[in-house]
Amino acid sequence: MNELLTAMSTDMGIDRYRGESEDSFVYRLCFSALGQWCLRTAQNLSDGIIGTTKHNQTIVLNELMSRYSELFPTVADRFVDTSNPQLSFPVHIRRVYEETGYLLTDDNNRNRLANYGRSIPIGNTALFFGIPNTTYAANGLGAFTSPTAYKVSAREFLIRDDLTWEEYFQSQFDIIDFYDRDINLDELEFFNPLSNNVPSQSWGRRMETDCSVARKSELGPFYRVMRVADAPLQFADEPEEPQNDSFTSYEFRRLYFALKAHYNNPLKATISKQDAEYSKIRVGGHLPNREYYYLLLLSWPVNNAFDKVSFLIRNDFIPEVTSALINIGIEVKGGNTNA
Repeated sequence: MNELLTAMSTDMGIDRYRGESEDSFVYRLCFSALGQWCLRTAQNLSDGIIGTTKHNQTIVLNELMSRYSELFPTVADRFVDTSNPQLSFPVHIRRVYEETGYLLTDDNNRNRLANYGRSIPIGNTALFFGIPNTTYAANGLGAFTSPTAYKVSAREFLIRDDLTWEEYFQSQFDIIDFYDRDINLDELEFFNPLSNNVPSQSWGRRMETDCSVARKSELGPFYRVMRVADAPLQFADEPEEPQNDSFTSYEFRRLYFALKAHYNNPLKATISKQDAEYSKIRVGGHLPNREYYYLLLLSWPVNNAFDKVSFLIRNDFIPEVTSALINIGIEVKGGNTNA
């Protein structure tokens, strides 16, 4: 390993796990380094103004990526989203930081670092929102140091209610909210909670359970639907919101996960230990953005920077992540990091 990689590894406190390929390790170092540079640019001071424009952040990160590609050409393709080549990794990580409270955007579209000392205690350390003034380590896009006086919980960060997945299911399928609708059932597809396919591939023409979600097409409209004795199917409109890179996007997935869990076929996440420090988490489907962004601050996407189902995470972070996944109805298997 060359001197630059050794320095990056030491500065960010990132270790190579047992059996990890050099390409994988280099990719993880570059992933976290780009995140830290994104935050550093927001500390700039120019003409008495703290922060930088979003455009400048993108330019700086693109230049760094170009340099990393020259130095480490075998990992360059890991920063390209093959399913959406138009998606820029610098813009992607900037948006993650903006949506998770690391960066604050002012009226002039400039970003500055939100260094208010907020942290989430997790494992043997704490996720710090900003750049600590003391020695810190990087995991994924997150900065980690000792817990601060200004502590928040993971649930507060996720802006989640206190409902369990079953309580959430019950709140979404209260018969008082449902009514008859003049809808041609032949035009509908129904979500099948009993399917073992990923949720996006779990739709069919038959309603397999007493409660489900129906749609006329992949673009909607969508309805929650209940089968009631001696009555036609009952419907409730399912709100349709634009799905983008905001923190609260893709929240509809919580409903699908709750349905699957209620019918004893929960979406599964599998944890496999790599060594005494790291494990891999594989989730059986894409997460709501809240949990996905949380994982990006705690871990590294495994296969490439846009991998949304496989993550490498420190073992001492697993209990916190497991709790967040279970809360939305995901069954977690494995995770015995003491074995």
